[in-house]
Amino acid sequence: MPFIQDQSSPNNLPIVPLWINGSSQPLKNDTFFPITSSLQSKTLHHAVSASPTSSIAACDAASTAFTTWRETSPAYRRNLLLKAADILDMRAEEIAGSQVSETSCPPPFAGFNIKMGTVYVRGIAAATSEIRGTVPQRTTSGNGEEVGGLTVMVREPVGVVLVIPPWNGAVILPLRAISMALAAGCTLVVKASELCPRTHHHLVECFEEAGIPAGVINIIQARREDAAPVVEAIVSHKAVRKVDFIGSAAVGSKIGQVCAKYLKPILMELGGKGPAVVLEDADLRKAAGLCAMGAVLHHGQLCFSTERIIVHKSVYETFTELLVAAMQKIPEAGNAVTEQSAIHAYDVLVDAQEKGARFLLGGPEYVSKTSLKPTIVTDVKRNARIWDEETFGPSVTVYVAENDNDAIEKANDSAYGLSAAVHSTNWEHAYNVAKYLEYGQVQINNMTCIDSAGSPVRGLKGSGWGQSNSIWGINEFSIEKTIAFHPSAESNPFTH
Repeated sequence: MPFIQDQSSPNNLPIVPLWINGSSQPLKNDTFFPITSSLQSKTLHHAVSASPTSSIAACDAASTAFTTWRETSPAYRRNLLLKAADILDMRAEEIAGSQVSETSCPPPFAGFNIKMGTVYVRGIAAATSEIRGTVPQRTTSGNGEEVGGLTVMVREPVGVVLVIPPWNGAVILPLRAISMALAAGCTLVVKASELCPRTHHHLVECFEEAGIPAGVINIIQARREDAAPVVEAIVSHKAVRKVDFIGSAAVGSKIGQVCAKYLKPILMELGGKGPAVVLEDADLRKAAGLCAMGAVLHHGQLCFSTERIIVHKSVYETFTELLVAAMQKIPEAGNAVTEQSAIHAYDVLVDAQEKGARFLLGGPEYVSKTSLKPTIVTDVKRNARIWDEETFGPSVTVYVAENDNDAIEKANDSAYGLSAAVHSTNWEHAYNVAKYLEYGQVQINNMTCIDSAGSPVRGLKGSGWGQSNSIWGINEFSIEKTIAFHPSAESNPFTH
């Protein structure tokens, strides 16, 4: 699915097409929209915006491909995933370069994305050997007599899956979603992010180069004003049986409502307001460094970012001094994906300041039109937006905890429940706090923005539902079907 050069393209820039059933679709110049770099302040290329009609065509292609793809063995799918991972490694520089251009992320972050993305693909490939059914014990009849025959429970792919990946983890997260669905035996329609469609197309190219048959993965994109009817057209399609969405809680709520309308299940990983709890027995210098990096990594544009730090009162003064020092050592926080994203992060800080918050470091100040200064906020009032709104910027709020129970209560005082951290030099103390935190992941003595390919990841409360990674993610895209083999009439006790 190479870039297409067409005379109808504005400024003769390349075009990212719709890719359906293994081929690009005819171009219509009234559907082009620009893909811009906020850092470079220029249009990189254009993309074709899908319509409900072209979206239905993608679903039809995936539905047709499903009839044969579902019959492939887990071992066959595993080998294709492993081959795709090798190709992703070979094309790492190209893919990382595309992510840097489209999302304005730092090159090291893009390199980390592709490196860890292939780890996830290989981990999911390895887990195909764990796809298995069960043979439950036969139950007794109503009068207590044994019932003969045999019951088996088999795992089968759920069907066509709609995957909607985000721009902020533009390689890791789509690779994870695509691999889980493929490993389960599903076919896909991928709705690429309108901010980085070329990056997402690169990933699908690698799977197809590995030998994934035409129609198994179809990829489209849509400008924002076209997104709602496109998503509804796909969700309402009779062949589509599940949706995987990673993004903001606001958009997730809207897509969830569409799924509810058509009774389609959805796996969602949404926003976060990740707390780091610093206990009185923590290694304060280490904790300060981890909290600072967790707050500013990728300009704070991660749902796993450290957005809040809750510190035991006995170490608050010492810790905040170390936190300021650690934050000052970070030369820059990177850039926002768009100017509007930077404006949002700035406005949240202004609102906090107007409502009485203080800044231990930084404040509402631009480094450039797409970058803000790393900021530490304290004395935050509950009516401030920053109290429980994702900033998606390089800032963090700090709170004092009277004791462990107060720290737990403050950490759980959020609509979100994605990732948290606890800092303590005593593992038992850390565990006794972690077990009461209402978060899908709790990291002990590390950043909140940590995930492991071999462990399940999930959101609680307003951060979504369902599990990703390894066999847990594969199982999300398969169903257990019960097949009961009943005894013949001659051996049925009720016939005697």
